[in-house]
Amino acid sequence: MKKKYFFTAFIFVVVSAFCLLCGCIGLEQLYSYYISSDETFGVIFWDLRLPRLIAAALIGASLSISGVVFQAMFQNPLVSPNILGVASGAGFGAVLCILFSFGAFGISLGAFVGGVVAVSLAYLLGHFTNKNSKLMLVLSSIIISALFDALISLAKYTADTEEKLPSIVYWLMGSLSSANWGDLAILASISLFGVAVLVAMGWKINILALSGEHAIFLGQGRVLGIIVVLIATFVTSASICVGGIVGWVGLLVPHIARLIYGANHAVLVPMSAVLGAMFLMLADTLARSISTAEIPLSIITAIIGAPSIAIIMIKKAKRWF
Repeated sequence: MKKKYFFTAFIFVVVSAFCLLCGCIGLEQLYSYYISSDETFGVIFWDLRLPRLIAAALIGASLSISGVVFQAMFQNPLVSPNILGVASGAGFGAVLCILFSFGAFGISLGAFVGGVVAVSLAYLLGHFTNKNSKLMLVLSSIIISALFDALISLAKYTADTEEKLPSIVYWLMGSLSSANWGDLAILASISLFGVAVLVAMGWKINILALSGEHAIFLGQGRVLGIIVVLIATFVTSASICVGGIVGWVGLLVPHIARLIYGANHAVLVPMSAVLGAMFLMLADTLARSISTAEIPLSIITAIIGAPSIAIIMIKKAKRWF
């Protein structure tokens, strides 16, 4: 098992270096910068590439950990932040703030409030329908997600077609092209705290993933489960407010991590964060490198994620259902 950890750390370093030096940053520019203090390279490296790379790593780690937590808490291998309505709720909150020209902090707050409202509504609907059914909770989440998707469409319909609508549409498709150090400060303060807490609680998530009666018998009540879900919602909302709605990361990466490291959440949670960071850094590098016009992140992650999940489903369908 230790060999897997060292190998993962090595791959993470290699992927980070590759993503950072990819594109217009190469050895020639690196040499030119240190010999002649090329200001163009300095701007590209410090103001464009580095904050974007760090943002991709943080968002990938946050969405992956959220996916692991949601799959454990709702005991469903096909649950992700997008399916549970967190992404749609946070997206609507952020879009509403963009529509009214709020600043970065306002958009972050709007995304968080929207995500919490969506999860709360889904939980209440599932609880009143059948409080002991995890399946009903997931179905309720799909209903709430559809509702917030409709509200996002309504916001786009009423937006100014010259200024607001293009930025909202492009933002919803997921992109890190506008990531800067200001956005990164907000994202890092929220994501690092949430990820650290969830990693520290990994062994408790093992217990919370059991049925409610078993979790209570082992000393972990429903309140702790709600706190864990809120933290996962918090980091997902922070990621959405910076990078837009990026799908498939929170669904695909937990399964890949589970195949490599097993189902122990004390190990699975931190390893999912590392793999998620690598996955989104590579996806962002592809998004800005494979064509002259930058491709939205959600397109890249869907092209990679959908076939991969289909293969995993074919192999594991009998265990899941």
